[in-house]
Amino acid sequence: MRLSDNGMCAVLLASQVGMRGISGLQPLTMGEWADFLGRVIAAGTEPKVVFGDPADWGPLLSYDRLEVQRILDLLSRGGAVALELDSFRRKGMDAVTMFDPDYPQLLKRRLKRRSPPVFFYSGDIALAQRIGIGVAGSRDVDGDGAAFTEQLAEKAAREDMAIFTGGARGVDTIAETTVIQYGGAAVVYLADALQARIKNTAKLQAIMDGQLLLLTDGRPEDGFTTPRALTRNHYIYTSGCGSFVVSADYRKGGTWAGATAALQHRWGKVLVWDHGYKGNQGLMEMGGVPYVLSQESLYEAATREENTRSTTDYEQISLFGPPD
Repeated sequence: MRLSDNGMCAVLLASQVGMRGISGLQPLTMGEWADFLGRVIAAGTEPKVVFGDPADWGPLLSYDRLEVQRILDLLSRGGAVALELDSFRRKGMDAVTMFDPDYPQLLKRRLKRRSPPVFFYSGDIALAQRIGIGVAGSRDVDGDGAAFTEQLAEKAAREDMAIFTGGARGVDTIAETTVIQYGGAAVVYLADALQARIKNTAKLQAIMDGQLLLLTDGRPEDGFTTPRALTRNHYIYTSGCGSFVVSADYRKGGTWAGATAALQHRWGKVLVWDHGYKGNQGLMEMGGVPYVLSQESLYEAATREENTRSTTDYEQISLFGPPD
């Protein structure tokens, strides 16, 4: 994918690409990137303004001399970034930025400036725009939870709904493999190395068949970290027209943290399997909608009136296209 000027700006300023061998320089943190976007918006311009004369954009964005120099130093590694992006592409991976039309638009609408500036991915990036549901749950799900996950994913496939999930063992993996088995599609936000995942024969076949899209907000070779796992959960809950929690540990773990954040920020309806798990009961007490499998379609379950705001958000993106 050819990046726009704004997209290349995002890669240069807010990613680790092309940083090898450079000491004493770090890309903008998420907070610094959000601040940068705020300054750009307030100035009525675009991120690519920093490719111009710093004597113009430094005062325009209210950056001091040291801040301007840091941005210039980050921009100066353009050659190294271009070479590394080309290397990723030869290995079956690419980059999409928040300024590109293929970026997950519903996620962007909900997370706004806190959206990851860059995702690296493997697979058909168009799957990120599919109508679908988030699915989350425990790594150590029991037999009942595993069976429910399989039924939920099969139902999603039969209703042509994509699954947005996180690639962990347990519920995530069961949902991913089942929806693919029944001819559907999975969009998986990883908290570990994308480069290693695409070496798996089954995943590579699903990618080639157009059924699997893998994304990461870190470098493709970056391994698992707990902070990445926690932010990954935010992407699951913001990408679909609703999210389904199969099993949550009470007041701990990524599923609980992601679901409570989704409820707090109203990132769409959170439907919780009404099975008796303590964590599930806790989420329902906080506003999660009890759910059991029925003849009702998943889309209808995820968008009916319990949460009119999430329904409106979804309808707006369908009717009026991606946000500015």
